Amino acid sequence: MPKRLTFIVPYFPPDIAADGQLFALLAREFVRRGHDVRVITWKPRYQGYAAAQADDGGLRVSRWWAPGGKSLIARAFGALWLYRTGFLRALFSRGTIIVPSSPPGLALAAWWLSWLGRRYIYVLHDIHPELGIALGRLRPGLIASCLRWLNRRAMARARAVVTLTEGMKERALALMPRANVVVIPNWVDLDAIKPTPTGVAGPVVIQYSGNMGILHPLEGLTRAVGTMPDCELHFIGRGAKLEPTRALVEREKFANVKFFDYRPLAELGASLAACDIAAVALESGADKLAMPSKLQGILASGRPLLCLAPSTSELAQFIERERVGVVVSEPENVEQIRAAIEKLRDNALRDELGKRAREVAEAQFGVAKAADAYEEL
Repeated sequence: MPKRLTFIVPYFPPDIAADGQLFALLAREFVRRGHDVRVITWKPRYQGYAAAQADDGGLRVSRWWAPGGKSLIARAFGALWLYRTGFLRALFSRGTIIVPSSPPGLALAAWWLSWLGRRYIYVLHDIHPELGIALGRLRPGLIASCLRWLNRRAMARARAVVTLTEGMKERALALMPRANVVVIPNWVDLDAIKPTPTGVAGPVVIQYSGNMGILHPLEGLTRAVGTMPDCELHFIGRGAKLEPTRALVEREKFANVKFFDYRPLAELGASLAACDIAAVALESGADKLAMPSKLQGILASGRPLLCLAPSTSELAQFIERERVGVVVSEPENVEQIRAAIEKLRDNALRDELGKRAREVAEAQFGVAKAADAYEEL
């Protein structure tokens, strides 16, 4: 039976934020299944990246202006603006609301509407304020307590709380034991992202694609590849670690480390395939609080993974369990990273891991599988 759904999200294509791209895939799949879907979002603004207007694929998308700025105050004001505007616009929409955990406080729009009889699904792509505290970006105190209170309130009245992993579910239930928490991993468009040949012989290309944020330890990778002249390291994206990484490359004169801007969603498949090895990285403090959203796209592209994460992390354990890459348990250990890259020079091993990666993507992470799980909610 067709349902009415309203997404309240901060980013949506043509914005290139990973969360927005994921929700776009899910929303379009719902439209394909006959559901009535509305999206309430900001105008494109992610990290200052500008892109041409995207085809909304049959969706009803409402976009509005939101304030910019990277300071804590500017971000807080932006979150407040999104919450207020999202509430007012969703007030006149119908059906179940789907709302993410970032920015913190956004789910208050759905929380208030729940008192008017609206149902909502709260998607925890990261867990605040625990993530900020674990990474040293937020101190325990009044702000952290307020964020925790907001998160707990949003979880308590949600029809369901969605986490990406079992570890995140465990942390969510510790915050709100009576919440209905379910695990639905992120998803990928298996038709848009497919394995392609790696191309002509040349340097081994290691690619890090996506947000270069505080969750991602990148210095060890940069130093390791920078001193391997027969390899190249390609960074594609932006984020808090971009300028420090650029400065390191310029200071050390690493000629084989190159930087590229985000690619539009329509070019993502070709972009992910433009390498021999795909890198993914996660700080130890982020385990069970977040999971890199780039993982599913890399798997679908059929590229072997170079994983920079503690061996005890869910990310590392997944990669080892599914046999899709090589794990470096000390993300800043240059010698360990070099050794892993040397191991992945073996063409037969790369082919084996890449083939397995695609199989895992097809079996576990198709957008249709995720839509089935959301429909049940």
